[in-house]
Amino acid sequence: MALNLVSPGVKVREVDLTIGRVDAINDQVGAIAGPFEKGPVNEPVLVETEQDLLRIFGKPKIADDQNEYWLSASNYLSYGGTLRVIRVGAAEDSATFKNANAGVSTAFSNLRIESSSNYNENEGTYSGWYYAAKNPGSWANDLKVCAIDNFADQTISGISTAAAFVSGFTTAVTKSAVTIGINTTILSGVTTSSITLGQSLKPINGIVGSGITVVGISTLNSGTITLSSETSNLVSVVVDLDFGVVSSTQTGLSIQVGYAVTQSLNKNVANGSTVDTYDGFLRGIVTGIGNNEVYVKITDRVDSTGVSYPVDYKNPGDANVNLNAFSFDSVRTLNLNFSTNSGAAVTSLIPDTITDWYDSQTLGLTNSTVYWKSIAPKPRTSQYALERNAKNDELHIVVVDDSGSVTGIPGNIVEKFTNLSKATDGRISPSQSVYYKEYIASNSEYIYIGVAQTGVAAGLTAVSGSTTSFTATNYPWGTVAQGSNFNVIGAKSYTLLGGKDYSGTNDIGGYSVSNSSIIYSYGFFNNPSEYSLNFIISGPSGGASIYESQAKANALIAIADQRKDCIAVISPHKAGVVNLSNSTSQTNNIVDFFEPLASSSYAVFDGNYKYMFDRFNNKFIYIGCNSDVAGLMAKTGIDNYSWFSPAGASRGVLNNAVKLAYNPNQSQRDSLYTRRINPVIAYPGSGFILFGDKTALSYASAFDRINVRRLFLTLEATIERAARAQLFEFNDTITRNNFVNIVEPYLRDVKSKRGITDFLVVCDESNNTPDVIDANQFKADIFIKPARTINFVGLTFVATRTGVSFSEITGTV
Repeated sequence: MALNLVSPGVKVREVDLTIGRVDAINDQVGAIAGPFEKGPVNEPVLVETEQDLLRIFGKPKIADDQNEYWLSASNYLSYGGTLRVIRVGAAEDSATFKNANAGVSTAFSNLRIESSSNYNENEGTYSGWYYAAKNPGSWANDLKVCAIDNFADQTISGISTAAAFVSGFTTAVTKSAVTIGINTTILSGVTTSSITLGQSLKPINGIVGSGITVVGISTLNSGTITLSSETSNLVSVVVDLDFGVVSSTQTGLSIQVGYAVTQSLNKNVANGSTVDTYDGFLRGIVTGIGNNEVYVKITDRVDSTGVSYPVDYKNPGDANVNLNAFSFDSVRTLNLNFSTNSGAAVTSLIPDTITDWYDSQTLGLTNSTVYWKSIAPKPRTSQYALERNAKNDELHIVVVDDSGSVTGIPGNIVEKFTNLSKATDGRISPSQSVYYKEYIASNSEYIYIGVAQTGVAAGLTAVSGSTTSFTATNYPWGTVAQGSNFNVIGAKSYTLLGGKDYSGTNDIGGYSVSNSSIIYSYGFFNNPSEYSLNFIISGPSGGASIYESQAKANALIAIADQRKDCIAVISPHKAGVVNLSNSTSQTNNIVDFFEPLASSSYAVFDGNYKYMFDRFNNKFIYIGCNSDVAGLMAKTGIDNYSWFSPAGASRGVLNNAVKLAYNPNQSQRDSLYTRRINPVIAYPGSGFILFGDKTALSYASAFDRINVRRLFLTLEATIERAARAQLFEFNDTITRNNFVNIVEPYLRDVKSKRGITDFLVVCDESNNTPDVIDANQFKADIFIKPARTINFVGLTFVATRTGVSFSEITGTV
């Protein structure tokens, strides 16, 4: 080596001749596709236990024999393997396969979100719905999504005045209850010209002083709100009806509805509606209040010059007008000016009770009453938003099984997410985003979020150069925090509706899928680089006719043949085996089913159905033994080694079998075995066992045995991983010797464990010729003598005379 030293010294170089190693593998991963109750669609999910299967894909259903798919999956897991599960959902199912959702108006009728990747890819295009179930199906119908934010501070009720009144009015007039909204301003003893926004209502000792102005929020989402310019001895209250006037009785108060510009007013009277245009404002007397409606007797209208005109009623006998029936344009003020009938000054407002708004808010459930305060403290403004001059970004969301249709427990809170943020950049730490849409998408098992709720404007912005005019500005959800005073919604409850299964009526009960849909979903396993597999489990036979079942079987065999790292396990057509009393007919039907299927050492055929108990539906059903055969191969690999045969009384006993649909005799087993079909039989004293270990290869070969095929799959996968370490190394003696020194010890270990009887590894100049090296290739030839299993036993018993020597008979000394 070149030292590259210009003065005396020592240079150390390190050479690594240990590149690569053999890591033993023991993956026992199966794969199955079916029409499950819920779960992501066409997205393989790794399931390790039956509890995972229940949680992600729901329960087995009797409708359309869907429980055969579920129990096949559960049955394989009972042998100790893991399973990649695909919920079927081809494009042809889209007409009926829909997500339950809470629409902006009604449930969105054409919503299908298959998986998280599907949601993320299309999130920007979704409209018309607020919340949706995580995936299609009727499973989420009747789930409730409840949300609350920082809508209001306090509710003041039983307000009375201390002013004197003329004859006919009581001295203590009860005013309406008023819910004070966010960013209200309560100031004592000051004029409107010096109002400062942003304070909350904090009455001292229950008394609010004279001259106080309450600045609320417009029912409109934008526009200009002009503060009252009444004399200072009147109390002016500008209040949003949405925040609003709540229950109580109110009489003898004057009310003025003012306009900044000419507006249209829909007047709701007994004999119909008319539309009049007024320039100015209306005046009247409040005659009653209830159900969030203020009833007003209109006395006159005042134009922009101050001239008063009587109101022309179509029906003078109807003096009450519903204030909520008035429709306004985008710019107006709503001033509730409290004064006595005689115009005497109101010196103070005295609230009888002041309660916290949040304390009285419930989730809005049907079957129980749950207060938000029992879930979490009131959402306000996060520290992150405060630091960026933002307000009202926090939001709580819970998912509730109100009816009990999902979890079986009415009123069960299945998920809760507190202190989420309406800001896209909202965070609780530098690495933890709490933007409500993204957080729910990543962490909820039940819902996605669609369009942001509109809400109402949560604050006022002073008009430039004015101290009495303010603009109600929208800050919609889903924007950055900086400077945003986010809109508010209060407490809301939404019911998810419209979820549909694969088929059926009234949104429920259908799990019938086409054979092509099943095959389409299995196609997601085509790429071995994307998903590692050991077994492809066919589950139910796959069609109403034998031809559909054969088409499904051939499709699965083709996948295994293409991948060359797994085994497809196939059972016969169900109608040809189950509920037939003639075993000869059953034998012929099984042979007829498997006869035309492709020859492959990457497939295994079994010839039976087992009877097992479905505890979820309290009934017994038949399922194909393919999940058992795959499970036995997995269990053999776990308990022993993959090159052991999974058949026989020691390793081939089926789990959870009550009886078999078909128990062939010896001649019938001979007929099956010579046609690549492994019998499953009732074996006295041993239970129900797999009684054959053939692959689906149609000609004689070492690979016509399961143990040999599994041996080579294991060796190939293991040594292939070791070979990856040689990529981009030099093809020279050092690299070749290093590879041989990695592989030979591993093969000696397999030999010691009875997998092979002998081997030879050739990786030298004989197969890495100059032409191979110049082509940037590396070759190694590995010769294997696989161990063979015993399929046939011959026992000969010879009776001899007493005086005869055994050596004379056997010819031995």
